[in-house]
Amino acid sequence: MRMLTILSVLLCLVFQSEAQKTSLTSGIVGQVTWKSGNQMPSPDRPIKAAKGIKREVWIYELTPQSQTEQLDGFYQRIRTKRVAKVVTNRQGKFKVKLAPGTYSIFTKEHRGLWANISDGDGNVYPITVEAGKYTPVQFEINYAAAF
Repeated sequence: MRMLTILSVLLCLVFQSEAQKTSLTSGIVGQVTWKSGNQMPSPDRPIKAAKGIKREVWIYELTPQSQTEQLDGFYQRIRTKRVAKVVTNRQGKFKVKLAPGTYSIFTKEHRGLWANISDGDGNVYPITVEAGKYTPVQFEINYAAAF
């Protein structure tokens, strides 16, 4: 009888935890695109638009540059906590549920993690998520492009 009570309590806790996870109505929705090659304007050659690409998107707690290590423009080590990871579809589109707060986002590349934006305070690719909203993001991978 005691074992049955313990099992019932554990199951209630598991289901309550799962319900809390799925009840989030906020997060990030966006697209990861790839841009490469010569992007210099020319009257006889139109600029090619960036194309959606399949990638892993890694989401960390807000990450200042001081909490990272870089090699050749790629992040090799992040000393803040990773809170989510999502894989885009072939068009680069993704959606991830997150609690309200500010996060840093990166893509996983062969040479490390990539992010090419920072704010005036030195935070890497900051994205703020508000309660009840999905924050739109256009994440462009352009390390193989020349401007």
